Amino acid sequence: MSSLSSHILDISTGRPAAGVMVRLEHYQPNGYSPIGSEQTDDNGRIARFCTQELPPGRYRLTAETGDWFRQRDISTPFVQAQIEVMLEAGQGHYHLPFVIAPGGWSTYRGN
Repeated sequence: MSSLSSHILDISTGRPAAGVMVRLEHYQPNGYSPIGSEQTDDNGRIARFCTQELPPGRYRLTAETGDWFRQRDISTPFVQAQIEVMLEAGQGHYHLPFVIAPGGWSTYRGN
């Protein structure tokens, strides 16, 4: 079983992206099913998406980065940023940050 957290940093300003809505979904044979949605805090962080541990499997995080940039009158061609990840048994906690800018985004597995 695993837990999952996230963090969103706007590298165009060097600041955390507070107030971004992020959705977590679990892959099932008939498609993705929602686990939960959270909004990043003032430090751009989501400490945990749900109270229960997550079983191994395929998950998707979707961050509404396009809405966040538009609310700040910043143009971006990207509507969302998505991370699809396999959570494996025995791997413990997964921290998956989004590093965003109006012209693109990236991720990595943090700790």
